[in-house]
Amino acid sequence: MDADRLRHKINTFSFHSGKDGGQGFRRVLIQLFGLLGHGKSSFINSCLYVWEDGDYKNWAEAAAKDGGCTINRLTYPLTRNITLVDNRGYAKLGSYESGEIFAQLGNLLPLGNTVEWSKGFGLVERIVRAENNIESSDFIVPVFVYSVKTGINPSEADEIKHLLSTAEKLTGIYPLVVLTYKTSGSLTETMAAFRNMGAEKIFSFENYTQKDFIKTRGRHEEVLKFLFEVTEEVIFRIDHSRDPKKEMKERKQFVLNYVHDLEKMLQQEKLDRERILEKTRQMIQIKNQQEALERQKEKEKREMDQELLRRQEELERMKLADQAKHEDEIRAQKANHGKGKFSRLFR
Repeated sequence: MDADRLRHKINTFSFHSGKDGGQGFRRVLIQLFGLLGHGKSSFINSCLYVWEDGDYKNWAEAAAKDGGCTINRLTYPLTRNITLVDNRGYAKLGSYESGEIFAQLGNLLPLGNTVEWSKGFGLVERIVRAENNIESSDFIVPVFVYSVKTGINPSEADEIKHLLSTAEKLTGIYPLVVLTYKTSGSLTETMAAFRNMGAEKIFSFENYTQKDFIKTRGRHEEVLKFLFEVTEEVIFRIDHSRDPKKEMKERKQFVLNYVHDLEKMLQQEKLDRERILEKTRQMIQIKNQQEALERQKEKEKREMDQELLRRQEELERMKLADQAKHEDEIRAQKANHGKGKFSRLFR
């Protein structure tokens, strides 16, 4: 399908294409999520650049360098019923950020607001407060953005797989995968890693940027094919009976349960760390006590050895003194004996 045909299909997409009509859905939210600095904002710029087909602009305020600058849930309308959402990137899975990731992805937090990494049950309170500001008529398509130049090691693969499978449970759609910086690493290995995780729809891009915005047919068609696949996914899903309000409630309950379980897990991990630290402190204390006892024993042994040496030296001195006294007595006796013998000769 050529670019013009793709553009027409995307622009004329309607929820009423489904067998049961729109069923209450009015807008597709292409929810981009992923690690900090992996090119989500740059990908949005690329999509808008291709769709507008005019001058390049830094619509999503992508940073010139990697690092992840987005802290708000910002929306970028593409057509009258398709909107791109730039969610705040995360730094680490299995932390308090995880709950925020799924709250964003489930569209449980207001669009356009700053995303804060809440600890404890602060996120739950924010979700409850946001109930009246959330549209259940939004159809969520999760899109995971990952940089090829980062590579994937086995431990990260397990974490990402868990993230993607949880996102599927939350939204009912296994996330589409967008690989950025496709010429800056092993694209083949990265794509294979995501296929092993269960990803079926994988797209690779070299984003347009402020430094590289010369239009190419290849890059334009890649973006249009991605957007077309999003609409095809939505049409496939709405061919089955759906209830947007019920799905919103289910997503909310899912995230609340997730946050509750995550909080319990993190609290348990905290207790485990405290137990380990206490045990370590006790072991260090015992070790220090043992070392102090050993030092005391060594000190006492040195003092005993010194005392023994002193006594031996004193004994030697006494022996020498006794010997000298004995020799003096013998000499005196001999001298007296000589005098007596001499006096008898002259009587």
